[in-house]
Amino acid sequence: MNLFSYFDIGRRLMNASRLGLQVAGDNIANASTPGYARRRLELSPGMPVEVPGGWLDQGVDVARISRMQDQFVAFSLEREQGGLGESDEQLRGLQDIQSVFGTLDGDGVASALSAFSSEFTQLAAQPEDAGARRGAVSAADMLARSIGDAYGRLEAQRRQEDTATDEMVKQVNTLASELASLNRQIVEDEGGGSVASTPRDQRTLVLQKLSELTGGVSVTGTDGRVSFELPAGVTLVTGDNALPLETTRRADGMLAVAAGGDGSDVTSRLRGGRLGALLSLRDDSITRSEGMLNDLATDLTQRANALTSGARDGSGNPGGPLFVPNPPAAAGAAGFIAVNPNLLQNPSLLAVSASGAPGDGSVAASIAGLPDQASATLGGKSPAEFLADSLTRLGDDISQTDVSHGVSQSLVDGLTQQQDSVSGVSLDEEATNLIQNQRSFEAAAKFIEIIDLVTQTALSLVQP
Repeated sequence: MNLFSYFDIGRRLMNASRLGLQVAGDNIANASTPGYARRRLELSPGMPVEVPGGWLDQGVDVARISRMQDQFVAFSLEREQGGLGESDEQLRGLQDIQSVFGTLDGDGVASALSAFSSEFTQLAAQPEDAGARRGAVSAADMLARSIGDAYGRLEAQRRQEDTATDEMVKQVNTLASELASLNRQIVEDEGGGSVASTPRDQRTLVLQKLSELTGGVSVTGTDGRVSFELPAGVTLVTGDNALPLETTRRADGMLAVAAGGDGSDVTSRLRGGRLGALLSLRDDSITRSEGMLNDLATDLTQRANALTSGARDGSGNPGGPLFVPNPPAAAGAAGFIAVNPNLLQNPSLLAVSASGAPGDGSVAASIAGLPDQASATLGGKSPAEFLADSLTRLGDDISQTDVSHGVSQSLVDGLTQQQDSVSGVSLDEEATNLIQNQRSFEAAAKFIEIIDLVTQTALSLVQP
């Protein structure tokens, strides 16, 4: 080994120190960048050379710049994002449904049903009183409007969830294209043996967002490409190829989602992440609540109209229906129920007497008892029970979803902390690395300066 070899040792140390400064600087600059995984400069000892009396160290070489990430934690976090996204969206939607009905002891359909019974009870006691008649007709109108308003708000929410579904499918497809493109870029960039750190950071973010939206999972191939599978085995991305979801409109005007590969309808199979929650809210929760209102409107219309149509009004004339349309609409009865407009104009036409005799309010008493009278249409429950059970079940669903959301949030928070402990940037640590590499660079420069002086001295000794 000659004297000039020491210049190479110094040069390698300067190069390693310069890269160390760059890595520390990049870490500090990206400390707050979402998805950024801390970089670490890894060094290896230079190949020693044999000299008289032993071996001489050759300094250090740059082995690689590593991207610090725990793959198991990253996969677990990705998976839990789907559960958190689903429960968060589901909780929001269920609470919106609950707000439509109000509470059992507050405003809403339950309150209107109670007022309906109360006003007809008063009319039964005073069938000749014009004010009592107006009060009963007004209570019936309020009940019909309350049911119709709740149904209309549910329909509006269903359209809102449908619109959100359409937008989310577009977002999922955009992310799928990004994932396929990043797969391609990573394989190309790492062809020479380096790590494509920035594209990998971006891919991690894309995978987490896709999981949040769909509840799907990623599968990493041996070539470094990542495929993404939606629930029920629907492939969204395979290698460099994205298979975007397709959308069509059903007969009811709602959105249907089809797999990009074979075009099969997967609407009912997408039950995960925010997208699955939106579809579940639209097709299950809201539809169930609308069905409950339809059954309630149908039952009240049929039974109340049967009573008033067989009774006599204040003038002794045969009565007509309390609610219209009569019979109730075959589909969407809750959206059409209304009080007979003739009664709104002239409450004296309300028939509440079985015999037509003065003071006979027996039919009004029967109508007042309808909310608490069991009905085959409602599965053997009274309207009040039927409504209360439905609202209780909705409350239970909200409570369970809230618990699930809390568990998912805790898991995501814990996994995020674990990920940050590996991938996160410590500003104090990086500041120390900056100083260390700066001093190392200065030491390398000083080392080269000394070797230069020694070399000059050696050359001067051999000059003639």
